[in-house]
Formats: sequence, C-alpha cells, structure tokens
Amino acid sequence: MNATRVRHLENALGLFDQMRRGETPYLPLDLFLRRYFQAHRFLDGTDRAWVAEKTYELHRWRGLLDHVTTPPHSWVNRMRTFFLSDRWRSQTQNPNLPHHVRCSFPKDLFSRFEASLGTKAALDVCGVLNEPAMTCLRVNTLKMSRDKVFSFLTARAVPVEKTLTSKVGLVLASKQKLLELPEYKLGYFEIQDESSQLIASQVDAKPGELVMDYCAGSGGKALCIAPPMLNQGHVWMHDPRDMKLFEAKRRMRKAGIRNYTLLPPAHPLLPKLRTKMDWVLVDAPCSQTGALRRNPDMKWAYTDERLWQWVSLQREIFEAGLKYLKDGGKIVYATCSTLDEENSQQVRFFCEKFGLYLSRPPLHALPQSRGMDGFFCATMERR
Repeated sequence: MNATRVRHLENALGLFDQMRRGETPYLPLDLFLRRYFQAHRFLDGTDRAWVAEKTYELHRWRGLLDHVTTPPHSWVNRMRTFFLSDRWRSQTQNPNLPHHVRCSFPKDLFSRFEASLGTKAALDVCGVLNEPAMTCLRVNTLKMSRDKVFSFLTARAVPVEKTLTSKVGLVLASKQKLLELPEYKLGYFEIQDESSQLIASQVDAKPGELVMDYCAGSGGKALCIAPPMLNQGHVWMHDPRDMKLFEAKRRMRKAGIRNYTLLPPAHPLLPKLRTKMDWVLVDAPCSQTGALRRNPDMKWAYTDERLWQWVSLQREIFEAGLKYLKDGGKIVYATCSTLDEENSQQVRFFCEKFGLYLSRPPLHALPQSRGMDGFFCATMERR
C-alpha cells in the first residue's frame, strides 16, 4: 500500500474532524477535499482520486467500523479495520445487529426513515445512500441539443447514457476527466444531478415571464430554468452568500445566458420586485438526507434538534419568498430531503397558513441505486 496516500488519508480525516469542531462545523466533505487538494498540489490525479474515494468510504461506514473495532474510536483504528480485511463488510448482513448499525447510520436518523418508510424500505434507502454517487450532466440547450452532446461524448469513447426522466440529462457510466473536454469548456454541459434538473423543470417559465430563484446558490437551478426562456423575460437570483452569487455569474456567462440579475442581501431592487413574479422557486436548505451519497459525513451531523432548526428556517425562507409572487403566479418549494417533516408536512403548513393549494401532485423520489438523488418538489398557487 502506498505510504504517501495512507498518510494523506489519515491527515485529511483528522483535519476534517478538527474543522468540524472549530469555526466551520457544517463544511461539507466535498468542499473540504477540494480545499485540501488545492493545498497539496503535488499529489497527482491518481493519488487524489484514491484519497477522496477512501475518505468517502470511511465516512459511509464509520458507524459499522466503530461497532467492530476495538475502542478507542479513532480514524487510525477505523483505517486499520478497514484495510486489514473485508470481513467487517459481512456484518451488513448480520441479523443480530440493530438495523442502524448494519447499515451504518445514526440511530435517530434511521428511526426517522423507518417511521416514514417502514423497516425494509428504510434499509433499502440506507443501502443506496451507502453507494458511491453517480456523475450526471445537464446539457445547455441554448447551445446544443442533448442528442448532439451525446454523440460528441460517445465519439470520444466516453461511456454515457441518457437520463430516463430529465430531458436534458446524461449519466456517465464511469468518472471521466470532464473538465478537459472541449464541450465542457464551451459551456455545452455542466455536472448536475438529475434530481436538481427535475426540480428546475417544475418552473415552467415561458419567454417574457419573470422568475425569482430565491435560494439561488451558485445558479444550478437557474441554469435549467433560463434556456427555455430564450433570453426573454428575466431570472432574478437571490442568495445571502455573495461568493455563491459570484460563482453563479461566471456559470451564467459561460452558458450564454443574459436575462438574469444577481440580488445579494439588501439589494435595492428587492423591495420593488415584490408581487411581480410569475414564478418563485424556493429550493430550501435542508437536512440533505436524499443526497447523503455526495456528503456522507452529513449523516453523522444529524440530530433531531437540527432537523427542527431546518424546519423553522424553511418556513421563514418560504414566507419571505412568497412576497415576490404575483396574483396568478406559482411558487415551487423543493428540498433534497426524504423526510416528511421537511416535505409533505411543510407543504400542508404552507397551504393552511398562506391560503395556497397544490397546482399539481408533488414530485417525491427516493434516492435510486446508480441513479438520481432523493428529492421533494411541490408547486403551489394562491386560492
């Protein structure tokens, strides 16, 4: 085994725990690894891939590893159990172990899944969430059709398939060096999970309409919403994080989208835009329980107390976003959670408090094996 790789794996795991206990308790694992590799540029691509893969896998199976490893529970001891033998993996089928231990999930979170889905379905979902995440692409139809991008990638021997549900998505059968492909540099496609594409597709904005993406982040959903508008009408993108909006600006420019405006906090246009929007999208921050494949560390940060904090924040954000909806407009509420407390129960609350009704049945998908992440999406309008 490569000693350099093992040393960096141990170092990365330890540093991540330190950051979680320090000033950045909610820093996601993928962002941490990006920063770690930027600080250790001498590691080549294969070393980085190995360290990243093992970091993710150790976080996925942390609970089960702790159960079969002699205390104290440390990353050094977990690594020893993980690498010395694969016998610990057989414990995933041990019927004598508690369900949450077998699937390596926190007891409180597994209990939430079990209460909502039943024991068998909860075990199935946890099994899927312990798989590596798939790489999905979204085609920019302003520049090229999905069929043409599919043909280009196939001609370059990139194993790719069309997504089953999203009309602009592609799935890679294995990871590729996508960032070096000319089609990526030209803005023909970006990496985006199919679930995010489906959420954005619920905002059926036509050319000339006005859209408020109230939790825009780095612009992933807006990049889906804008192309069918043909650069007519307008997409307003609000987020409290300036750095996210800075990234959104770069992505929108690369995609050739011009009909947008960034709205950081306290922007003078925000009060003037109230009651003007045909569509409002509230892609609310949540527990991310439908997307734990991408950041498996988040399941170990879960607590019921934090869940209720998310619920409270979602209600606050939705109420603020609703102020921008005009009469006859539609508001779309979405999460990447599988928990009823953040999804159907929230929609029931919104409809009762604000006099709304569902325009169409909600979309709710559990995470799929070798497929998209779990998500929830509901479209509402005023009575």
